[in-house]
Amino acid sequence: MRERVAETFGSDASLTDLTDVATVDAVFMCVPTDPLPLSGAADLTIIRSLVRELSIIESSTEWSVSVVVQRSTCPPGTAAQLAASFKRTLFAVNPSFLSKETQWEDSNNPPRIAYGGPEQATKILDRLYEEFPGSPRYVSSSFEAVELLKYVENTIDTVLISLWNEYLAYADAIGLDRAYFVELCSAIIERDRFATTLRVPGGAFGKWCLPKDLKALLQSFEQHGVDAQVLEGADATNDSVAATVGENPVPTRNLLDLADGRTRLAPVAQDFLLKATTPLPRGGKRG
Repeated sequence: MRERVAETFGSDASLTDLTDVATVDAVFMCVPTDPLPLSGAADLTIIRSLVRELSIIESSTEWSVSVVVQRSTCPPGTAAQLAASFKRTLFAVNPSFLSKETQWEDSNNPPRIAYGGPEQATKILDRLYEEFPGSPRYVSSSFEAVELLKYVENTIDTVLISLWNEYLAYADAIGLDRAYFVELCSAIIERDRFATTLRVPGGAFGKWCLPKDLKALLQSFEQHGVDAQVLEGADATNDSVAATVGENPVPTRNLLDLADGRTRLAPVAQDFLLKATTPLPRGGKRG
């Protein structure tokens, strides 16, 4: 993918004038939606500004764009608002499921492809993604369903990581040898219904996407008057673990092995658990 981008657009693949996109087939908007400092809500300032500029260019005679695509992770409901800015251009949602650490590899082999919007828009994306037949695919006529899918995936991970950190904290508290805890981790996945529920405890989830998306979803829950006790608990536990032992120093992609539809502790994760000397905190409640 890196080579294809360089071959098509040049090594820097950059534009100095936004009007240059007026003659392309599709515009993919992938801009930061970093959390706001106080609330943690997704900051939509940049993508809203970009949409305003594109909607102005849309009125030009040079405009031949068929579809504008929201690639950034945005709270459900964002796409419907942004789509209303365009008078004659289709709009679609197509969130990225790439990892920062493996973005180019994931571009060649997407871990998931998901997009939503009106049928004319999704048919265009069908053609764009036809060279990736092996990737799990979700296509919907609902913007919101696809926007929510991205948050659901990432926040399921946050809940499972915090849950396993609580199990490990409890095991430490009762004096269970870490070697037996590693055995337990290997045993739990042998039952089919728990085959992929294992995550690696011993450190906080960090980097960027997981905490960012968890806090943004929590803020959206609050805005809509919905209780989020499980997600809030995952956030509180993670804050406590982060303050005590910090983030897991091992890159996420090296922690778990996925084979035969089961998540297993990778050897490096087992070593990390067995050699850790700082017990996890026993309390993650706020207040």
